[in-house]
Amino acid sequence: MRLSAELAPAVLASLLLSAPVHADVYRWVDEDGTVNYSTAVPHESAKASVIGVATARGGFVSSDPLPCSARCQGERLEPQLARRQLAEAQAYAQRVELMPAQPRGLDFRRFVSIQEGMSEGELLAIAGAPDLRQRDRSFDLYTYMPTSADPFVTTITLLRGRVHDLDRVRKF
Repeated sequence: MRLSAELAPAVLASLLLSAPVHADVYRWVDEDGTVNYSTAVPHESAKASVIGVATARGGFVSSDPLPCSARCQGERLEPQLARRQLAEAQAYAQRVELMPAQPRGLDFRRFVSIQEGMSEGELLAIAGAPDLRQRDRSFDLYTYMPTSADPFVTTITLLRGRVHDLDRVRKF
């Protein structure tokens, strides 16, 4: 394949421009103690040494600590995510702790089993612990809140440790 006379100079110019250019890199320390690097020849009073191009391309080692940049972001991100997850778990645990307990209610079969004059122990054995408990000097109120399965509020009044009154009201 032959190149035309018009293309030959363009191809030759592109080959010459793309050829690697090697320049010497000089290193020297000035009067203030600062280390300098340059491709230009320093003045004669500077005791410069020529270092290889391969060394210069790899970067220079400095005694100054480099600022943390993208390299450190991953190192900082993992502990930061762990701290965030721990904080979220603790906040969730506190919210759950502060939430009121789900009402247990009192279904009809258990309600029918309760009779006036029954002791507090017998009542608790049949109905279980109440959702709300209010104590006064002479009486106690046990309240069982409505649930989706049993839409009634049941209030039981105990007088001197015995069932005195039963009240059941539909709320839904």
